[in-house]
Amino acid sequence: MKFRQLSILLIVFFFSISCTSSRWIVTDQNTTDERIDPVVISERNILQIIEEPTVDNPVVSFGVFTVAEKEYVQRIQVERTIQRYKPRWGFLTLGLAGATFIALAANTSTVLPALSSDVKLPLNIAAAGLAVLSFTNMQPTGEPIFTGERELMRRSGTEVVSDTLRNQFLDVEFEVDAAVLLDDTQLYSSIGMTPSNGSFSVNLSRVADFIDGDLEEGSTVTISVSYDETTLTHDFEIENFLSPYVLVTSPVAVLRNAPVLNELNIITEVGEGSSLQLVNREPEGWYRVRFGGSEVFLPLNAGEVEWLAEGAGDAPDIFEFREVPFGEIDVENSVPVLKPRNSNDRAIILTNGFAENAEVRPYLDRDHELFIFYMRHALQMAENQIHYIEMDSARDWQSELSAVTAMEDDGSLFIYLSGFATLARPAAIYLDFVEEKEGEGLFSTFIFEEIERINPSALFLTADLQYGFINGESVTTAARSGYNSVLQTVSGRLQRLIPNSFILFSHRPGQQSSVYTGAGFENQRHHIFNYYWADAIKKRNTRVYELIRHLENNVDYTSRRLHDRPQEIQAFGNFSLNITQ
Repeated sequence: MKFRQLSILLIVFFFSISCTSSRWIVTDQNTTDERIDPVVISERNILQIIEEPTVDNPVVSFGVFTVAEKEYVQRIQVERTIQRYKPRWGFLTLGLAGATFIALAANTSTVLPALSSDVKLPLNIAAAGLAVLSFTNMQPTGEPIFTGERELMRRSGTEVVSDTLRNQFLDVEFEVDAAVLLDDTQLYSSIGMTPSNGSFSVNLSRVADFIDGDLEEGSTVTISVSYDETTLTHDFEIENFLSPYVLVTSPVAVLRNAPVLNELNIITEVGEGSSLQLVNREPEGWYRVRFGGSEVFLPLNAGEVEWLAEGAGDAPDIFEFREVPFGEIDVENSVPVLKPRNSNDRAIILTNGFAENAEVRPYLDRDHELFIFYMRHALQMAENQIHYIEMDSARDWQSELSAVTAMEDDGSLFIYLSGFATLARPAAIYLDFVEEKEGEGLFSTFIFEEIERINPSALFLTADLQYGFINGESVTTAARSGYNSVLQTVSGRLQRLIPNSFILFSHRPGQQSSVYTGAGFENQRHHIFNYYWADAIKKRNTRVYELIRHLENNVDYTSRRLHDRPQEIQAFGNFSLNITQ
C-alpha cells in the first residue's frame, strides 16, 4: 500500500514540474556594451547640404558636421526563455510498464519467487529510476517564450562606429572656397569663407546674370566646395531655382490669344523692358507666355529669353499700354487745311511690311493711317486720289500701281514707302519679299517708270524702310558711308526723271527707325520719324527746308533719349518745294 501511494505521488510530482522550464539562449554574438564609454579614435569636420535651392529661395545651404570614429566593446548576449513540454506518451507507457514489472518482481511473488532484501533494494531503485525517466523524457511544444531578461556575458570583440553630429551652434575654424560652374565654365567664386553658427550659404540667383539667352533642357549648374583638402560637388538643374522669362526688346510688343497675326486676336500691348514668364517656345516663331493669369502669344523677334530668380527681388516689370483709338494722339487731330482740293494730286502708300515672313513692325498700320489722314484733311484729297498698295511676291501690286491714273495738269504726287529693303553697293535698293536681289531693283526701275508715267509736277517721296545688307554684310563705320551713297545715287536717278522731286529717308543705313515709346515714357503709337513728319505739317512747316529742319531737330534727339541710339534723317532733291503748291 505504501509503495502504491508513493508511486502515485511521484507521478503527479514529476508530471507537474515537467510541464514548463526556463533556460538561457544566445541571441547575439556581438552586442555593443553600452555600459562602457567608447574610445574615440579620430574626429574630422565635413560639409553637407542641409537646404537645396528653390525658385522661391535660390540659396543652397551647407552645414558643418563632425564625424567621429568610436570603438565600442562587444559581448555575447543571452536571454532567458520559457519552454512548454508535453509527455512522450509511447515512451511514458513503456517506461511505466517496465517500472511496474520490476516493482512486482521485487516486492511480490507474482513474477519471481520471494527475493531477499539485498535483491529487492536494487530492483526497487531501478523501478523508481525508470519511472522517473519516463516522466522526465518529454518533448517541447510551441515556440519558446522570451522573457526579455537579458545578460551580457564574456567579451567577444570590438566595433568601430562612425558617428556624425551637426555643429549647429558651434563655430568651426576652417576656410571654405566655393565655385559655381555652368557647362564646365566657372561663373563666379567665393574664396576664404568661414562658416558661421555651423553653416554657410551660396546664393544661386547670381547665375541669372551669366546666362545669355535660352538653355538646353536639363541644363545644370555645378557647385564645387573645397575645404581641408576635400572637394564636394553637387549638380542642380537650373529649372529648380530659376524661371525662364521673355524680356521684351522691341519698343512695343503685341500680345495675342493665338499664334496668328490677326487684328481680331490682339489682347494688349507691352513696352520694352517688360518681362513675361515663358511657358513654352511654340513652332512658327512664337513664345507662349503667361500674362494676367492667362497664356498668350508673343512673336520670337519681339524679345529674348532671360532667367530670373523669383524669390531674389521684386516682381518682373510689365509695361502695359492702354488701348488708344486713332485720333487721341496729338498729331492725329486738329489738322489745319493747307490747300484747296486739286483733283490731279495723288497719294500712294507702297508697303511690304505685311508680306509673308516679314518681321512685325509695331504701329506700321497706324503710320499708314496717319499718312492717309493728312492727305485727306491737310491736303484735301478725295478717297479715289489715295491708293494703298501692299507689295508681295505675287506681283499683283504692280498692276495696282499701273492702275493709278496719270495727271492731266499740274499736281503733286506723295508716295510713302514702308517696310523692308536690302541695300547693295554701288547703287541698288531691293524690296524684300518682293523681288530677287539682282540688277538695280524694282524700286529704281519699275516704280520709277510708273512715277514717270503718272507725270507729277512735284514729287514728295518719303521712305521709312528697315535696311538689310547684301550677303549679310556687317556695317562698320567705313561701310556705313558707302551704303549712304547708295541712297544718294538712287535718289539722283529719280531726280533726273522728275526734277521737282524731294526724297526723304527716315534714317541712315546702319541705323534703325525707332518707335516713339519707351519704358516709363508716354507711348505716341507711331514711329518717331512719322510722328515728327506729321507734327511738322500740323505746325504748318510746309516748305521742304522747314520740314527737314523740324525733323533734324527732333528725330535724332528723341531716338537717343528713348532708345540710346541715333536716327539721322537723309534728304535729297529740291529743298525749295512747298507741299501746298
